[in-house]
Amino acid sequence: MRTDSQDADDAHSKAISPERLIFARNFRKARTKAKLTQRGVTKRTGFAQSWISAVETGRSNINLDNMAVLAKCVDVPLWQLLVP
Repeated sequence: MRTDSQDADDAHSKAISPERLIFARNFRKARTKAKLTQRGVTKRTGFAQSWISAVETGRSNINLDNMAVLAKCVDVPLWQLLVP
């Protein structure tokens, strides 16, 4: 049987950081502006389409190196994808 504390811990661990959501939103906008589909990004980067989808919704952690690869793919400086 679950306790209220366990439910609160689960909700906290599922929370998405605002910074991750900023990158997700900005990358998705840059990708569509570049007229790329998620599959197009996959072809250019080798990243799985499912992972790109998870990044764009903020459900996946992403490291700085992979952010840089995605930024280069859509021809936008990385710092611009991090600006609220």
